[in-house]
Amino acid sequence: MADALLMIDLQVDFLSRNGRLPISADHVEEVLGAVKEAAADARAKGWPIAAIGNEFPKSAILANLFRNFAALKGAEGAKWDPRAPERFDAYFAKATTNSFSNPDLDPWLRQREVKAIHLCGVMAGACVAATAKAGLELGYEVKLIERGIGAPSASSRSKALERLLASGCAISDLA
Repeated sequence: MADALLMIDLQVDFLSRNGRLPISADHVEEVLGAVKEAAADARAKGWPIAAIGNEFPKSAILANLFRNFAALKGAEGAKWDPRAPERFDAYFAKATTNSFSNPDLDPWLRQREVKAIHLCGVMAGACVAATAKAGLELGYEVKLIERGIGAPSASSRSKALERLLASGCAISDLA
């Protein structure tokens, strides 16, 4: 296999209007629709699919204050959003913006001989960006599912995607 789909932080606190740190309401349906399409395409191609979620420790008071206490480990808001694809091959928890901070993600991908990772999820300028940059540093080809990436505003999404494309990422053909 050469490709994998990574679905990043599709959690209640980021996708729900009542979430603690939601993306733009204008992005939610577009992101969920594109992620569902991408997951179906990846599954049809036989690609591995990983779900990655924030599980921030309650003890990180200052950081949690900055994040409005979103996605605290064990909290309702940290749960995988029920509208997001629930069929995936592995789940990786993280407590930083970079998905590769979970030491099991890279070996999992390498065991499957993945060369390219297709990213979708939230937030464009934070967790998606940090994962994309780390993926490039680890030697992966990084592809962005543009419609499947959310942010607090259209402007912040556009700027984050422009920076990622300039850093060596490409646009995915999924969704």
